[in-house]
Amino acid sequence: MKQQTDTSQPYDLQLDHKIKKVLDSPFPLPEQVEQAKKEAFAKINGMAAGKISKETQGTAINRGHGSHPAAKTSRQAQKHSGSRKFQKTFFPGLAVAGAAIFCCIYFTNTDVSAQVPIVSHIFEKLEKNLEFSGEYAGLAEPVGQDAAGLESITANGTTITLSEAYCNGAALYLSLSIHSQDPLPDTFIGQDGKPVVEHRTSVDFDFDEEGEIDWLNGGSWHTDGEMLDEHTYACVIRFDFGQYYAEKGVEIPDSFHTKLSISKIAGTKLEDTRPELPQELQEQYETAMKENGLGLTEEDQRQFTEEQKDTEQRLFNEMRNAYYELYPERLTYPNQYDNWILDGPWHFEFDVTRNNSDVIRKDINDVDENGLGIIAVTKTPMELTVETEENLDYFPVVLDADGNLMDASSSSFNTVSTSGHDTSKVDVYICDYIEYMDELKGYWWSEDYEEKAKVKTFRQLLDERALYHKEILFEEP
Repeated sequence: MKQQTDTSQPYDLQLDHKIKKVLDSPFPLPEQVEQAKKEAFAKINGMAAGKISKETQGTAINRGHGSHPAAKTSRQAQKHSGSRKFQKTFFPGLAVAGAAIFCCIYFTNTDVSAQVPIVSHIFEKLEKNLEFSGEYAGLAEPVGQDAAGLESITANGTTITLSEAYCNGAALYLSLSIHSQDPLPDTFIGQDGKPVVEHRTSVDFDFDEEGEIDWLNGGSWHTDGEMLDEHTYACVIRFDFGQYYAEKGVEIPDSFHTKLSISKIAGTKLEDTRPELPQELQEQYETAMKENGLGLTEEDQRQFTEEQKDTEQRLFNEMRNAYYELYPERLTYPNQYDNWILDGPWHFEFDVTRNNSDVIRKDINDVDENGLGIIAVTKTPMELTVETEENLDYFPVVLDADGNLMDASSSSFNTVSTSGHDTSKVDVYICDYIEYMDELKGYWWSEDYEEKAKVKTFRQLLDERALYHKEILFEEP
């Protein structure tokens, strides 16, 4: 039975409730955790982009284990992870998951005048390992290349080179190279096996009247790249046009002028340099717990009444707030404790030509009065996008021709990567958002799915439970 959204709640509260419900759900498999994170944050990016602060993303102190978003555990798991300990877990904004930036750097001399421009084939170097992997080499074009080579801009000892661009109408991909005069600190490796490096960027396209657009509104702050040596890193940024312009009625022209402004590059430090909780605050918390008749062990916590849980939460919040009064910078992101930071600015201007090779759009226009259905499906060499009406109650699910789930991207819940999938035919399902996150997706990610599939496949489960289904043929049999 379809669960209804409480329309008496403000829009943001409805969204927060759904996101919290997803992130609070226990997932037994690392892959499932990663995919849940991607889907939840893609939902945020796609439907609430621009509603969060650019430089003061929430930082939280958490009782659970892990000190990085890639290592986050569910709230339920935290409650059973041992006695209450003050763990410093940061959450760098809702855009943890997003459009990818993929950078590769090949500078061999820190003197810019002596650098040889050998960064013109970044896509070719990285294309197999990108979130949206594919054969970019034959599709991308050099950016602003002239007799002097590619444009490089140096600010505060860091040189960024804008290398290549690929635009297919669905998204804009840019490859960058970043070279720091000083060695970069060891960087945390995320669950995808890549360094956790972010950027703060705005973009201005000449085909709209928007002015500067925060890159987050069409993508993600996170990058997808590779450290080549202690001075150099690599990346590709992806701006999802559908994510930003879907409700604006803006068509992407065949060619357009772009201004790109990068203000900051920040990586997550491997070494934890965040200030420890002062012993005095820990003792005050423990003393207050005892004064209220509350034990400190895991067994004690399991026996807490609801009133006792509220009391413990209040005491913990008091300790947390006192910690942040001592270290207010911990409430900002990025910051000196969690990150290494390269400050710009780096400003680029360049022209982009749209490449429509192997781009197929299927207009469906099958939407009912409640917004349930599909407007169109577009397939490019890199991604497949399902165009629907904006509705927080629904979540689109795409299966390839073999019945395999196509993972939602980190930037948009309506977009999936086509890499590794037979997309001659796809099945698009629209499910109740909460039901899918709470019940249906776990069937696919379960450890014993192969055995379950002998009785009922994931496709058959969706046939039974989805609110809507449409088969899309891209290649005639």
